[in-house]
Amino acid sequence: MLHLFRMSGRPTPALIAAAGLLALLLAMGIGRFAFTALLPQMRDEGFLDIGSGGLLAAMNYLGYLAGALWTAFSRQANGPRRLLGGLLASVATTLAMGFEPGFAGWCGLRLVSGVASAVVYVYATGIVLRSLADAGAAGWSALHYMGVGSGIVVSALVAQSMADGGGALLGWRWLGALAGIAALGVAAVLVPLGRRGVAPTASTASAQAPLPPMGWLAAAYGLAGFGYIVNATFLPLLLRSQSGTAGAALGGWLAVGLAALPATAFWVRLSFRWGVYQALISATLVQALGVALPVLVDGVPAAMAGAVMLGGTFMGIAGLAQWLARVPDAQATARRIGFITACYGVGQIAGPLLVAAQGRDAGFTMPVLAAACALLLSAALLEVSRRRERLA
Repeated sequence: MLHLFRMSGRPTPALIAAAGLLALLLAMGIGRFAFTALLPQMRDEGFLDIGSGGLLAAMNYLGYLAGALWTAFSRQANGPRRLLGGLLASVATTLAMGFEPGFAGWCGLRLVSGVASAVVYVYATGIVLRSLADAGAAGWSALHYMGVGSGIVVSALVAQSMADGGGALLGWRWLGALAGIAALGVAAVLVPLGRRGVAPTASTASAQAPLPPMGWLAAAYGLAGFGYIVNATFLPLLLRSQSGTAGAALGGWLAVGLAALPATAFWVRLSFRWGVYQALISATLVQALGVALPVLVDGVPAAMAGAVMLGGTFMGIAGLAQWLARVPDAQATARRIGFITACYGVGQIAGPLLVAAQGRDAGFTMPVLAAACALLLSAALLEVSRRRERLA
């Protein structure tokens, strides 16, 4: 029989990581990226065009930035309470997207959903990484980061089902219901675990110690946010806009999710052999190629290869960057992850706004190539961080 709790009453590393997976599935894979899967159908049904879709995406990423800043500059935050609130908000806003509140209402929902995604991501990740490190089980963090890919797969399958009959609004309601089920599992494990925290004396001692600088890491991570977000928001529409790949639109998004499932485990394992910085730089360079490939090479094979490269790297980049930001103190870890997540959020806002600013008929080539260049610069800044900040 599988033992989910130790004799001390604390959950096992496997259960902690599984709860983390569910947290990222609902807040990120569904709460953020379901929009990518359902956007083509929302456009076909007359709810949105590319410009308004870009604005809705930017509102979500603006909320994500606000949530990340809130966590980054909160000194005495009740993390478990915020995590619970973020779970409830993420479920509620996903459900509400299915009731056609109008464009202004959708903007408000995507904004709040973005805040909730950041709050859940930062506090759930902080609890999971700290708890796994305390248990000497850091390798289980790969399961935690599989949540985003799992959510993307779920959203792609629901979107495909709705395309066959049902409509985009019904798809939002189905995804909201699934997110609610996942939230119950997260609340049952991570919220009580977060309330236990760490010993006050240890936290105080580590809080008084100077924290290592990470400015170059934060700048590189911000560029990575811009680098992946154009494809991560518009890939199905990008593929549908090209005659040779129109039939592979949702298949490409499904490939992103499937590739994301083992990706973090792969990059974490590689970091044990190569070192965190070398693995992170390699993932960034692979992603740059994957982002550019669909607009540089025609045809379904190139589009699917680019999708696999995108899905196979973006959560690995997130996991490794956040591991570099981690420190022993729980609140300091949440603030540092919140800070680099805020930098990531700034980059994410720029991508959809660039697409929206071009207009509905301008295409995706320029934004996609700009994103690939940003990833190349991110890799260069990571090398600077490796030499100067030496976080690992």
